[in-house]
Amino acid sequence: MEFSINNNKWTIEEKEKNELRKMYEEETEEKTYFVFGVTQKSKHIIYINKDMCKEQKIKTLKHELTHCYIWEYGLYNVIDINEEVICDIVASSNDFINDIVNKYLKEVK
Repeated sequence: MEFSINNNKWTIEEKEKNELRKMYEEETEEKTYFVFGVTQKSKHIIYINKDMCKEQKIKTLKHELTHCYIWEYGLYNVIDINEEVICDIVASSNDFINDIVNKYLKEVK
C-alpha cells in the first residue's frame, strides 16, 4: 500500500517473520528473536510482520507510522524528549495515523 506524508511517497509491505528478523539484524547489528515491524526511513518503506494477528498488525503499524511521522516532520532531532513533546507528537499525528491504518485494513482484507 502507498501513502503520502509531507509530499513524500511511502509504502507499507508485509514480510515473513524470518525475512524481517534478518533485515532488522543486518540494519542494527543486534541479535533478535522476533520483530514486529521495521521502518526504513531512507527507502520510505514500512515493513510489518506478516505472521501476526490483525490486532498486533494494527498496533505495530501505528508504532511504525509514528516513526514515519517523526522522521518526515524533523522531530528526530529533538534531544530533550519530555511529556509535552510526546503529547504534541501524538496529538498532531493521530488523524494521519488513523487514516493510514483504516486504508491499510481495507486493502489487506
